[in-house]
Amino acid sequence: MSNSRSQQVVTLVTLAGSGALVAGLFGAYIVFGSQLALAQAADSFMDVFTAGVLTWTVIVAAKPQDENHPFGHSRAEPIGGLVVAVVAGVLAIEVARSAGTALLSHGEVKLDYTLVGVFGAKTLFKTAIFFVATAARKRTKSPAMKALAVDARNDVLVSLLAIGGFFAARNGLPTLDSWLALPIAAWIAWSGIELVRENVRYLMGEAPPAERQEQLRQLAADIKGVKSAHDLRAHYLGTEIQVHVHIVVDSGLTVLQAHDIGEAVRTTLENEDDVGHCSVHIDIKEDPGAE
Repeated sequence: MSNSRSQQVVTLVTLAGSGALVAGLFGAYIVFGSQLALAQAADSFMDVFTAGVLTWTVIVAAKPQDENHPFGHSRAEPIGGLVVAVVAGVLAIEVARSAGTALLSHGEVKLDYTLVGVFGAKTLFKTAIFFVATAARKRTKSPAMKALAVDARNDVLVSLLAIGGFFAARNGLPTLDSWLALPIAAWIAWSGIELVRENVRYLMGEAPPAERQEQLRQLAADIKGVKSAHDLRAHYLGTEIQVHVHIVVDSGLTVLQAHDIGEAVRTTLENEDDVGHCSVHIDIKEDPGAE
C-alpha cells in the first residue's frame, strides 16, 4: 500500500470511529448530565472534523505537479492543520462555557457505569489510532499523521482524566465532573495553538534546521566531480524543502561534464524524502597556476 493510500485509510478510520464516539458520548451527556461526557463529545466532534479535513488534504497533497501547481500540492496539509486549529479554539470556548454554566447551576450528574464504558471505548480506540498514526508518521514524515498522533495521545490522557472524574464523583465529589471539564477545554485550546505553530512555519517558508541544511550541503559536496558546495539556501514550500545550492567544479571540464555533475547533485538532493525541488548553480574552480 502506498504512503498516500495508507494515510487516507488511517484518517478515514479515525473519521468513522470518532463519529461513533460523538454519538455515544453525546447520548451519555443527555442521559446522565455529565459535563465530562459533553467535553469528550465535543473533542470527538473536533476529531471528526480533523479527520475529514486531513483526509481531504492528504488526497490533495498526493496529487502530482500540474500546470497551475508546478511545485506540487504539498501546502494542502498545513492549510488543513490551520483549519483544524480554528475549530479547536471554538470548541474549547464552548466546552469551558458549558462547564462553567453547570458549576453555577449546581446541576446533578447521574452516575452510571455506562459512562465508564463509553470513556473506556474512546481510550482504547484513540490508543490504537496513536500507535498507527505514529508508525505512519515515522514512515512518511507527514504533518497530517503527526497531527493525528498528537490528537490521539491527548484524547487518551483526557479520557483517563474523565474516568478519574467519574470515580471521584461517586465518592462524594460531584462538582469535580464539571471542574475536570475545564482542563479538557484548556487542552483542546493548547492543541489548536500547537497546530498553528507547527503549520504556519510550513506556509511562511521557514528555513529547515541548520543541521538539516548542513546535511544537504554535505550530500552535494560528496558528489563525484564536486570540489565544494556552498551558499546553500533552503525553505519549506508546504511540507517539502526547496533547495538552492552552489557547487564548485574544475575549470577544465566541458559544459556537458559540468552539467552532468550539476544534474547528479540535483537528483541526489531531490531523492531525499523531505526535498521537493533543488536548483544548482555551477561555479568554476580557478587553477592558481593558470594564466
